[in-house]
Amino acid sequence: MKNFNQNLIFSGLALLVFVVISLVYNSPVISGNKSISQPDIINYKGSAQEMVEHKQATGEQTYWSDAMFGGMPTYQTGAQYPNHWIKKLDETIRFLPRPADYMFIMFVGFFILGMVLFRNWKYAFLGACLFAMGTYFFQLYEAGHNSKVHAIAYFAPLTAGVLLLYRKRYILGFLMTAFFMALELVANHPQMTYYLGLGLLVYVIIEGVESFKTGEIKSFVISSALALFAVILGLGMNATGAITSYEYGEASTRGKNDISLIEGKNPNGLDKDYITHWSYGKLETLNLFIPNFMGGGSAEPDVYKENLKASLNKAPSQEEYQYFSQAINYISTYWGDQPFTSGPAYQGAVVILLFFLGMFFVKGKYKWWLVSATIMSILLAWGKNMMWLTDLFIDYFPMYSKFRAVSSILVIAEFTMPLLAVWGVYKFFNDEELTQEYKKKILLYVGGGIVAFIVLLTVAGGGLFDFSTDFEKQFPAYIQEGIRADRISMFRSDAIRTLIFVMLSLALLAGYVYEKIKMKEIVILGLALLTLVDLWGVDRRYLNDDNYIPKQYVDYPFPTEMTQRLYNEAQANPSLMQVAYRVDKNRVLADLKKQDTSRFRLFDAEGNTFNDASTSYFVNSIGGYHGAKMQNFQNIIDIYLSRDSIIEKRLGVEQKGQNILDMLNTKYFLVPGQNGSEIIQNPGALGNAWFVEEVKAVEDPNQAILDIAKIDLSKQAVADWAQDKTYQVDSTSQIQLIDHAPNRLVYKSNNKNDGFAVFSEIYYDKGWQASIDGKEVDIVKTNYFVRGLEIPKGQHEIELKFDPQSVKTGSLITLSSHIIFILLLIGGVYWMWKNKDENQFGEEK
Repeated sequence: MKNFNQNLIFSGLALLVFVVISLVYNSPVISGNKSISQPDIINYKGSAQEMVEHKQATGEQTYWSDAMFGGMPTYQTGAQYPNHWIKKLDETIRFLPRPADYMFIMFVGFFILGMVLFRNWKYAFLGACLFAMGTYFFQLYEAGHNSKVHAIAYFAPLTAGVLLLYRKRYILGFLMTAFFMALELVANHPQMTYYLGLGLLVYVIIEGVESFKTGEIKSFVISSALALFAVILGLGMNATGAITSYEYGEASTRGKNDISLIEGKNPNGLDKDYITHWSYGKLETLNLFIPNFMGGGSAEPDVYKENLKASLNKAPSQEEYQYFSQAINYISTYWGDQPFTSGPAYQGAVVILLFFLGMFFVKGKYKWWLVSATIMSILLAWGKNMMWLTDLFIDYFPMYSKFRAVSSILVIAEFTMPLLAVWGVYKFFNDEELTQEYKKKILLYVGGGIVAFIVLLTVAGGGLFDFSTDFEKQFPAYIQEGIRADRISMFRSDAIRTLIFVMLSLALLAGYVYEKIKMKEIVILGLALLTLVDLWGVDRRYLNDDNYIPKQYVDYPFPTEMTQRLYNEAQANPSLMQVAYRVDKNRVLADLKKQDTSRFRLFDAEGNTFNDASTSYFVNSIGGYHGAKMQNFQNIIDIYLSRDSIIEKRLGVEQKGQNILDMLNTKYFLVPGQNGSEIIQNPGALGNAWFVEEVKAVEDPNQAILDIAKIDLSKQAVADWAQDKTYQVDSTSQIQLIDHAPNRLVYKSNNKNDGFAVFSEIYYDKGWQASIDGKEVDIVKTNYFVRGLEIPKGQHEIELKFDPQSVKTGSLITLSSHIIFILLLIGGVYWMWKNKDENQFGEEK
């Protein structure tokens, strides 16, 4: 009981320390006047603004938005669902200002795992420091990949629940697994959850083999069944999001493609080239240990280009000097295999050292699980650099082909390495089978071997590695020499830095073994402090005070006026400069929104059309930013809209893509002008709906997507029908949009004859319903990717409404699952209270 009370008290203090660390690191947020500027969140705010405005105006949640790519569901852009209580709880847990909230739950999540494994706050605290300060996570904070880091934060406590289950602590293990699985899914990053599943699958396989050897098959089956039930229950508490995401996924770029015209396209999901575009280099894996081994990030500070700048003095002429003095600003210090990177996945010198020591101090199935999962993670992160293994997973592992950027699977190693590291420290102090002589031997040979390896790299690395890229071969030799010298300097500086932290850590451990340090607490907390100092220093390279800007520009990142304050502050802050840069464009778009309140779309030819959602903050856009666009619209982009010359073609040169834009009611183009952003009106826009004279039958989607380039879209259409149809259209034939909302469109039609209307709306059959005078009718997939309706003669009111059944079904399952979990929680807590057991977590094995 005494140990329990001490653990309880110090655990509370540890949580306070985590709060302090999270707030001190992100100190600008303490005042409440500053907040972090995250590029992905700026794009999110643009994509979600129409949904937000609709909720504010009507109190209704819309599950469809026209803001991006001609229209798409809001399932992946911030939709809120009924009965999602676990999400409310998650928001309560994340009570600190962002990103301190995510940093805090990273610490706390691993601390929970440490308490489950070791039942001692000191090891739990050390493990939390080893894990939560990983540099990759801080790059995620900086970029705004909030859902990714959110999901990673729940890796550890979810794993704790699973481990308890297989330790036969069925009730507590089940409740923890179900609870943290639900929180894991709240984060809504299926890729990270899937990767954790792969890591835990390795554990379950090893556990199964162990159970078979020991004859404990029954307990293994019970644990596995309860784990499966807990996962299902956690999924049930997030059912609406899971069902809608799965449903939409089938129609997105992550699902099957209905056309086969584009060379190299994977008909069953993402292309292999796209999946492996960001593949970690084999040599780049050393970044886990030496942060600047590969030159850091693609945009490191100018201080790392001293040798390159000095090499300019060797320029043979003033003209060449001037040219290259400008060119070097675009030369990256990064020389790895990826197209570009925010920075290295540095795990920490202390972590890597303790991981390798842990391989010799930890015995049995847990070691083999953590080592195997780590190796799997690293090899899969290599992607195209080990294509035979990547092909195996893409072709045979369900859903693996749905995810891109395979380098991100390193998150498994970034979880398993700190776990084995702290487990090794625990064994070092508590495993009576480890003799003092054995510990000395391991510290000497393993620790000494790591020190020798670093020294070898430091001394000989400049000759062992290339430190250059193919891109730089176009430069004169003196420029190449300067680039290489800078990269070698960066590498050696960080190699020496790593060596210092490794030797200090070894000194702490050796001091205890040789009885120079009497208290193990000094060693444990010393290792934690070294980890914090080490990782804090590298993390600040990628997330620092420059990433924080006045809170008003985070809440409203699209100002329409260049104030003197904004101008002055932008000169000193790169993040704020990005906000200031868009002011003119924002003003033009805001004015357009005020002047034209009709329903229309705009093509942004000034920015990165299909990778920027800022335009959508003001008006509905043909472009946008999202990792899972509608597959039919992506095919249209690939075939018709992927060129950069849309505006030039519109101003005189025939461009078939212009017909597509006309059909989508692209009423305006945003273009760069002499005095800033300009709006050009498109006289060819066909409007919100129109009657056509002929509908041609097509055999398949391939024919449909090609035929729309061969017909007059104002008079003809194509559809998947058995035969061609013709209609009488005269000057009195009209169909007009009379009321509109993101999820509801109302039209009035007047026609002397039966007709066929084409609507400038994206076709999506999982929720859109149509009615004529209140009578439901079928929506026809028209012109490959938009909607059409047969409308009888006379005057009619037509309504298109988005009312997905998946949301209704999911909400009912979500409510039921929450109730089931609450009842099981009450019953489980009561049973554990009645059967008090001080060893509830189970002994470490």
